[in-house]
Amino acid sequence: RTKGLPELSRATGIKYHLFLSHIWSSGQDQVALIKGRLQRAMPAVSIFLDVDDLQDISKLEECVEASALILIFVSKGYFA
Repeated sequence: RTKGLPELSRATGIKYHLFLSHIWSSGQDQVALIKGRLQRAMPAVSIFLDVDDLQDISKLEECVEASALILIFVSKGYFA
């Protein structure tokens, strides 16, 4: 076991290691906490969170496509 940080590479065309999907009304605070904790543990990680990274809602699909992984935070109203 090493105490070093993990190497976080990305494939060509991938901007984000992780895309956080949530519903604003019941998941915003929780995903912000998840993002913050992951960034503290892995400072080089690139995580998409709409309030931080989305400038134009019409670009949302492009951001999903530019992400290696998607974490869906299911909370009240997500599938409504």
